Amino acid sequence: MSRRIDSLVKDISNDPSVIGLIIYRVDGTPVFVRVNDEMRVIQHLYFLESQIRSILDYIFNQNLNEISIKVEDIKILLLPITKTLVMSILFLPIAEYRLEMEAKRVINSLRPLLANEV
Repeated sequence: MSRRIDSLVKDISNDPSVIGLIIYRVDGTPVFVRVNDEMRVIQHLYFLESQIRSILDYIFNQNLNEISIKVEDIKILLLPITKTLVMSILFLPIAEYRLEMEAKRVINSLRPLLANEV
C-alpha cells in the first residue's frame, strides 16, 4: 500500500518547493511521510502535531475542501482525502497555484485507494 501511495504522490513531493508531505488520520497519527528537507520539516512538525487534531476536526466538521496555514516562510496545505485521512503538504509558497492544482489531482487519485482504509 505504501508503495502505491508513494508512486501517486511522487510528482508532487518531488517539486522543488515541497519540503514534506504527510498523510494523517483524523486522530493526528501520521500514516505516510515523505520528506525532502528534514531540518525544515522537523522545525514545523511540533506545530503541526500540536494543532493537527483541532485543525482536522475543523476541516471535517465544517466540511471544508482545504485549509492553508502560513508559519514563518513555510505554507502548510491540508486537504481531506477521505472522512478519516488528510494530506498535509509543507512547501515554500513560490509556485502555490500550480502546487495546489497538482495536490487536488493527487487527492483524486488517492481517494479510491484509501477509501476503505482506516
